[in-house]
Amino acid sequence: MKKFIPLCAIGAVLLSACSGNKSEKIEDSLQLVSTQYEQAATMNDSLLLLMGDIYDGLDSINMQEGLLYSMDKGGEKYDRRAEVRQNLESIKERLQKNRDLLAQMQARLDKTGNENSVLKKTIADLQARIDKQEEKIADLNIKLEAANAEILQLNEQVIKGQADLREETAAREQAQAEAIAAENLANRVYYAIGTAKELKQNGLLDKKFLGSTKVLKGDFNENYFTAGDKRTLSVINTGGKKAKVWGNFPKDSYEIIENANGTQSIKILNPKSFWNVSPYLIIQIN
Repeated sequence: MKKFIPLCAIGAVLLSACSGNKSEKIEDSLQLVSTQYEQAATMNDSLLLLMGDIYDGLDSINMQEGLLYSMDKGGEKYDRRAEVRQNLESIKERLQKNRDLLAQMQARLDKTGNENSVLKKTIADLQARIDKQEEKIADLNIKLEAANAEILQLNEQVIKGQADLREETAAREQAQAEAIAAENLANRVYYAIGTAKELKQNGLLDKKFLGSTKVLKGDFNENYFTAGDKRTLSVINTGGKKAKVWGNFPKDSYEIIENANGTQSIKILNPKSFWNVSPYLIIQIN
């Protein structure tokens, strides 16, 4: 370890004392030099320890600066700002303790009247280095606050974007639902099956003796009809043995077929042509 009081100073004192032939002064001088030497050595050791701690503080600050821009840990994204802020506070407290120790050393050096320029310069350099490190900590804290504001703004944008997306999705789904409902309504057809008496009782047929039969010419019972979709309704099982289709439905657009159990069904051959006449179909059975 380097000592700040050179050993040649002891020799200089001894030579001076010998030339004066005063042995008691030699002893006093030796004692003074020894004391100053021990004081300087002790202070030098303390400064070296402080220097190491202050340099460690600089490394720690640089590490926190790296953490500030590192957002990945174990493959998972997360926010390390709170961790960095806490670590910076700990480093700042340690730097303040080191500053206090340097101030105490400076006071001791001033009190002893020791004009050791090396020690004074070392203390001043370490104090300046602490100043620089505290400035860097302050700058990192400013960056942390800026990151907070930026992340808050980004969060607000994300929230607004999510709300806009939900609103847009809801509007699109509603439009799709309305379009599907409109299409289903446009393809909805109705058919009613019954005997002549049943059809007449529900106002579907107006059949007079020796007169023409009228279909759906007055008020009729809509609940008597069964709803269907002309896109998928291809066969209507009447459940009766003799089926008759009332209305001006094109003869080539449908046919009456026999079922295995003796009943008849209406098979629609051309849905577009068949339902173009009317969305209401009346089937009379016996």
